[in-house]
Amino acid sequence: MTLNRRQFAAGALASAASVSAAPAEPFKYRGYLGWITDLATLPDTNAAWPSMKLDDPLLRDYKNTFRLMREWKLQDLCIWGLYVSRSWPTDLPSAVPADRGRAVQKLIDDAHQHGVRVISGLGVYSWGFDQILKAHPHLSKGNANAMCGSEDASWEWMRKVIDYVFTRFPIDGVSMQSADQGRCPCDRCKRFTDTEYHVRLNIRCAEYIHSKYPGKLVAVSGWGMRFADPASLPHLTALGKHIDYLIDVRDSSRQQDPTLRKRIISALPCAFGTLGGPQVEPPQHWPRDRWFLPTPRYAGEHLETLHAEGGRACEWFYHILANPGCELSTWVVAKVLADPATGWRKHLNASLEQIYKTTKPSLRDALAEAFLNAEHAYVRHIPTFCGTISMEPLVSSSPGPPVYLTKRLTPAQRQAYGADLKPVRAQFEKLTADVPEKNRMRMIVRCIDNVLKDIATA
Repeated sequence: MTLNRRQFAAGALASAASVSAAPAEPFKYRGYLGWITDLATLPDTNAAWPSMKLDDPLLRDYKNTFRLMREWKLQDLCIWGLYVSRSWPTDLPSAVPADRGRAVQKLIDDAHQHGVRVISGLGVYSWGFDQILKAHPHLSKGNANAMCGSEDASWEWMRKVIDYVFTRFPIDGVSMQSADQGRCPCDRCKRFTDTEYHVRLNIRCAEYIHSKYPGKLVAVSGWGMRFADPASLPHLTALGKHIDYLIDVRDSSRQQDPTLRKRIISALPCAFGTLGGPQVEPPQHWPRDRWFLPTPRYAGEHLETLHAEGGRACEWFYHILANPGCELSTWVVAKVLADPATGWRKHLNASLEQIYKTTKPSLRDALAEAFLNAEHAYVRHIPTFCGTISMEPLVSSSPGPPVYLTKRLTPAQRQAYGADLKPVRAQFEKLTADVPEKNRMRMIVRCIDNVLKDIATA
């Protein structure tokens, strides 16, 4: 099912009306976040996830990304994998060999030259502590992936990691995650609710960073944390006094009570945000023409609603700009974050004009309609949500099956998706003759053909 022109125009008018009363203030924290290889033009086909390869082609990708970020006014780059992938060595300085240190330093220097701040992802008591836990098993009290939050020695290791992170490279801050691997279930820790437990860990780290490394940005990304319980509000408010922004990654505060997010935002002393709506999770192993799933409308509408409620932060996942659907989504989102009052639809038009060099409004509008039909063809089958759409299994060491088709969609939905994509393909193919950026248009058609092949064999 494609959008007809009446639906298309109605969507544009509704978007314009929805933002007409929105304040002009941009999102204060406009972040671009991912694992270090997640924006690579070239896939890392047979590397175990998460790959940490940082070679000359990837450094060129980053330099191009920094140029675009300056144009988009997307100011913060949050990288996971600057130092380690999954595990700190007990000898922390050995984590970064000299050659890698030079490559990371070049990446940071290039970012700073373009006015981009570099924020490091930081696991708090979990994610990255596997070798430390193996060497000191008494730090684990029932969760093999996390140090005990009540153990003094756990804090000593956490403090050592923080010191190394801030002294090895000239980073501008950290985005901390404490909950994606769960928590300690021991008797001393279980007296705290999940939210209270993670808030306590993050506050301790934030206080230490502010005291020893003043002026550095400190944020909390709430992977694994749920903010749906109103009883969590006092704890979140306490956390907000120590950090710059808090990310409710999957917009969990609205899952039970749609009004709770606005109450949290009003109570917090820091900025509040989300991941930015539905978005494609970068497939590490796949060729870049295997999928075509733009999300400009759903992400744009999500951010407009978040902004209207007072949200002023976003950590948008890296997107692979070599894929035309992901490229357009990122252009639109970046523009909405810098200028939410204009509305996603106008930003979509402006992005298409810049990327595809379209000067005729009728041609631009036809191209926009084709992109939005491609988005609608897939997203109509999944509930409106905020989070990632995995293309392939995340944790693997080789190209995996298209789980966004086989796991998220029923067989009937896959067939409907394929049926909807065929006229979308025809739209793009027809427009190719008139759109100046013909290589991009051919890439889109090739992407859709590959999606149709995956649907046929799923």
